[in-house]
Amino acid sequence: MDSSTLERNSSQAGLKTVRPESLRGGSPVVAPQVSERLRFPAEDGGKSLSEMAQRDLSAALQLLAERAQYITGASGAAIALREAGEMICRASAGPSAPALGAHLQVNSGLSGESVRTRQILRCDNAEIDSRVNRESCRALGIASVVVLPLIGEPEVNGVFELFSGRAYAFGERDIIALERLAEMIQTALEHADAARRAEKIGEQTAEKQTANQAEPSANPSIEEKTSAKPVNPGPKPEAIQANASQNADEQKADEPQIPLTGERGNIGSCEACGFPVSEGRKLCLDCESSGTAPGTNAAPFLSQFTATEESWLRSHQYLIGTLLVTALTIAVLVWMR
Repeated sequence: MDSSTLERNSSQAGLKTVRPESLRGGSPVVAPQVSERLRFPAEDGGKSLSEMAQRDLSAALQLLAERAQYITGASGAAIALREAGEMICRASAGPSAPALGAHLQVNSGLSGESVRTRQILRCDNAEIDSRVNRESCRALGIASVVVLPLIGEPEVNGVFELFSGRAYAFGERDIIALERLAEMIQTALEHADAARRAEKIGEQTAEKQTANQAEPSANPSIEEKTSAKPVNPGPKPEAIQANASQNADEQKADEPQIPLTGERGNIGSCEACGFPVSEGRKLCLDCESSGTAPGTNAAPFLSQFTATEESWLRSHQYLIGTLLVTALTIAVLVWMR
């Protein structure tokens, strides 16, 4: 981290300066006043989805910055996010960290190199590290710096930084902890981005519905012209009925007269089985092929209606046999006792 990302109060000018953005030759720059929207909800109570998501995001980032300072023992921790092409500090913990709303210059220095290479960079001793400005580090009391880029697609979304006044203050365990906290930051950013997209889609849907409702009344002149056109009176009902009857008579006259040959009087019945036969026949084809004489037996498929009834004993022989076997079994069991 460079010297221009830390902020101190200037006793002479009364302005806030950003530090430690450029520990490698950069000069402190004047920081703008902290934006109230980063701390307080909107005047309408912050009821919109995106505003609530931003408040939740700010609270989550602040908590993660404080956790990072506590876990690593750093004198300062800061989280900066890219907004409109600039890196703005969204969370700050410790005396060595920049203030909320400070604009960080990431075009040079250790922070700029981390953003450009998308790699975690660590300065263990500012006195011997050529990537930082020794005079600025001495003035700000910074000896160790860790910069972790918050990588997104297609660019880096922000940086996560740790500061310490001791040389070699951060080890591999601190970097691993910082990476785990950075994953939580990415999750919080994704949730906030999803809330913004959902609100935007809802606004677009509402606009389309409003436009669709306004379309019927968009051209009232056309409706007036349509309604103002005179309606041609149609023919009277008496004329319509007369024309219909005339057309029906003409259609009947044009239809050919087809003689009816399928009357019921031309169909006879078989003298043997009663099956319908054509006029002039006495027996059906089945009766003729079987040699059945008129008035004798019925056709095979009608035998179930004309056959004589069988005796009750013959039709229920299985039931009678079952009853006899059951009775015999009972008698044997009784005799054996």
